[in-house]
Amino acid sequence: MKPRLTFDFRDILATSAHALSAKQIFVMTLSLVLGLAVYDIGYYLAHLAAGTDIGTVWRIYGLFPGPALGVGDRLAKAIYLLGIFGGVYMTMLGMVAVASINIERIRGNRFFSARESIRFALRKAKPVFLCETAIVAFVALIIFLFLIVGLFGRIPYLGEWLYSLFFVFPLYFIALFTVFIVLIAQVSVILTPAVAAAERKGETFGLILETFSTIIRQPIRWLGYTAYAIVTGKIASFIYGYFAVRSVQAIIWATGHTDGGTMRRLVESALSHLPLRSDVFTQSINIFPGIDWGLNLQAFVRRSDSAESYVMAFMLFLIFASVLGYFLSVIAAAQAYGYVAIRYQKDGYRIDEEPPIGEGALDNSTKPNGNSTTDRNSDSAS
Repeated sequence: MKPRLTFDFRDILATSAHALSAKQIFVMTLSLVLGLAVYDIGYYLAHLAAGTDIGTVWRIYGLFPGPALGVGDRLAKAIYLLGIFGGVYMTMLGMVAVASINIERIRGNRFFSARESIRFALRKAKPVFLCETAIVAFVALIIFLFLIVGLFGRIPYLGEWLYSLFFVFPLYFIALFTVFIVLIAQVSVILTPAVAAAERKGETFGLILETFSTIIRQPIRWLGYTAYAIVTGKIASFIYGYFAVRSVQAIIWATGHTDGGTMRRLVESALSHLPLRSDVFTQSINIFPGIDWGLNLQAFVRRSDSAESYVMAFMLFLIFASVLGYFLSVIAAAQAYGYVAIRYQKDGYRIDEEPPIGEGALDNSTKPNGNSTTDRNSDSAS
């Protein structure tokens, strides 16, 4: 049964409820864990390239290292930036999977499983990767051209005249356009997954075209949808995190009647291995940044280096990651519903009339209800 869409703000009002499903939180949490693993690899390889003692870095940061943009030389910085890009890319694939679940719900398929969504995200991995790298490559090309222009400044007498004459046109307009592209690159991290989930044909050009078209033609509508999703997602994930903490406390209380406090000591020692003071962790269990109202877990920390405490720390980390996973699931669900509405508003095209991908081929060979709406989608994506 298809949801009744209004193709406006009302469609995203319940996205926090839509995202509160085990399969969506699971695939998003899985992508976050894989993203952290990729980031960690880039982080420690960067320190290795910089000649830093890895053992010392590991003892300080462990599995949850913070920013290190100042690490080493250019090679180390490049490796670190690749680690960041890889971590973000894995997170984007998780958002593709979550968005595909919501797009399928819009198409009438409420039984699109987590496994199917992961397989779908893997099929979209190449075009999403090429879409992001194309945007980054374009910005890099503009920066390279500005570096070439900078050489003209070394020309005696003539260099300053060239700078003065061509500062507004073309230098200023090129820089203005480049800043806009950089903004699109940041926006694409949360928008492109929804576009990839909705586009049955996965050409890179189609993803870039629809991402830019959405921001250029419907910027206010998209900003409103996204702002609402961020606010409601933060509140909903805080509530989810509150129940997660209380659930752990319930396990400690229930087992404490018979285990002599073993579970309590194990959990408290495991907390010492988690980055409780990091901004990401602190803000995840706080209602809003800047508002000191949340859960304080540092009071329960008990220092221990036993092997079992590290295993328990990983289990607690998975619970913590699921809080972030739910927050990003809300964002991805809102982007999916919002993109469906925006696509109708700007193109008059109804994604909800397409057949579920379980019934039709990904290459658009199947037409919904004998009409040509899918063909129109192919034409617009091309």
